Amino acid sequence: MSDYPELIYWLALINESGLKLSLVKPIIQRWCVVEQRPLAELFELSPLEWETTFGVSDQEAERAVATRRKLAQQAAALKQWQAAGIEPITFLDARYPGRLAHTLPPARQPLILWAQGALNIFNQPGVTMLGSQTPSDDTLEFIQELMITLAAEEIGLVSGYGRGLDRATFELMLAIENGRAVVVLPMGLSAFAKTTSKLTEAASAGQIALLSPFAPDTAFDEKLAEARNVLIDHLALALLIPDADEASQERGSAALDRGMPVFVSVTNTAGNRALIDRGALLLTDAGEVIELVQQAVIDAAFFDEPADLPGHAPAQTVIAAEAGAPLVAIPTISLQSDEDYALRSEDAEPIDSDEALDILSGGGEIPAILRQRLEQNDDD
Repeated sequence: MSDYPELIYWLALINESGLKLSLVKPIIQRWCVVEQRPLAELFELSPLEWETTFGVSDQEAERAVATRRKLAQQAAALKQWQAAGIEPITFLDARYPGRLAHTLPPARQPLILWAQGALNIFNQPGVTMLGSQTPSDDTLEFIQELMITLAAEEIGLVSGYGRGLDRATFELMLAIENGRAVVVLPMGLSAFAKTTSKLTEAASAGQIALLSPFAPDTAFDEKLAEARNVLIDHLALALLIPDADEASQERGSAALDRGMPVFVSVTNTAGNRALIDRGALLLTDAGEVIELVQQAVIDAAFFDEPADLPGHAPAQTVIAAEAGAPLVAIPTISLQSDEDYALRSEDAEPIDSDEALDILSGGGEIPAILRQRLEQNDDD
């Protein structure tokens, strides 16, 4: 068997093996994360070794072994995609968005993300704007002021590039000189490029990053749009909802359940009132949005569970690895009482700005305004 870069084996197993993704994910997690073995070694196993190692059926083992014949095909396809500026990022890649690795359950984390443009934007703070209706002139004016303020504080936008409010907000952010946005697409990047070239210049200029969990040639589908919304809501650090329709109300409620800041306008709609009753805040002051986003950056740096192994694979992805045993997920332990959060009896010494910046830098790039405030507080 010819030797290929490690990424080719990932692509072949995911795209060409014929195995269900629900089976491929724990296999890769076990082999690459738990046992820390290159995926290329997996392709050297016999059908019998597949069966005894992973507990798969005879038919699944035969399909897995037959994937060896697809390696050259995947290598050729990857060369074409990379020539078009499309880069695959595995969930063990340091460029994989940290917020997805830490907030999404392992079963919902894409094994590979396809990206184009300014990949460094993925781990920068951002908010997302929800709502399907075409915004009024007054709403657009407020959003424009809000986007200018956010961009000045180095806070970007996470967009789905959908029609109506989502598209309008994205275009307002892009019109700002230092505006930045991540666009999560409901289709493959190659398929998207065939529909429009409007974002090509912004991607080349480093102003936006295009992201898709779907293979480059995947066509648009409504179900895929619903799936990508999950990534949008977990990439963002706050949800902004001027007028809550049924879909945005559902997503806002889910975000509140996760402890994520949600803002709604003062418009007296049933959806807005329902979200306010659940803890949403009024979207009247851009400063409050900024403060909560910056607090979320700090919280993420202090409380996100660090990866146990290289890359961003979180600890809850660990699965049983006894030889010959079927794959079995180890359940994540949930906190059951306030005692789990209890402080120890001894007092903690305060930390200065240098210590705080050192801790926060472990969670990614620190916004300049947050760095300035920490240093100012130390001086005071």
